Amino acid sequence: MHTRQLSASGSKAASSHSAHGGYPGYSAYSQSVAYGTKPGFGPSPGFGPDPGFGPNPGFAGPITYIYQPIAPTNTVAIIAMVLSLAGTMTSFVPAGLAGIVMGHIARRQIRQRGERGDAMALTALWVGYLGAGFWLIFWGLYIGVMVLAIMAGVAAEEASY
Repeated sequence: MHTRQLSASGSKAASSHSAHGGYPGYSAYSQSVAYGTKPGFGPSPGFGPDPGFGPNPGFAGPITYIYQPIAPTNTVAIIAMVLSLAGTMTSFVPAGLAGIVMGHIARRQIRQRGERGDAMALTALWVGYLGAGFWLIFWGLYIGVMVLAIMAGVAAEEASY
């Protein structure tokens, strides 16, 4: 990788850059005489010479790609997501509560360690809270309706005597 340092004055001679930016000897407004005009196109009337096609002397060589290692995904976030989904889909509320606790732990670990999986941990929290809340309300209403039905049956039986 080649780098160039520009001078503070910004003059062409000091920086060895063209007047229009770019690399030395290359300008977006180069002379069409040096490189020829584009095939099928003449000089542009009133707009100066046609830049045409030419070599790009600013090319420094082959491009080298440097891959950085990908940070690992937090395992606790994965487990939290699985437990939250299992708790929501099976009405096993303790699994949802465990998913909520592990989601909070995973988010703290992700911030400290720089790992991936923050969205997964946040989703585990949302699914865990909503699922546990839904199932607690459902089972509370279900048990409440059953208790009322039993009380109504007992009251109807006592009234028949």
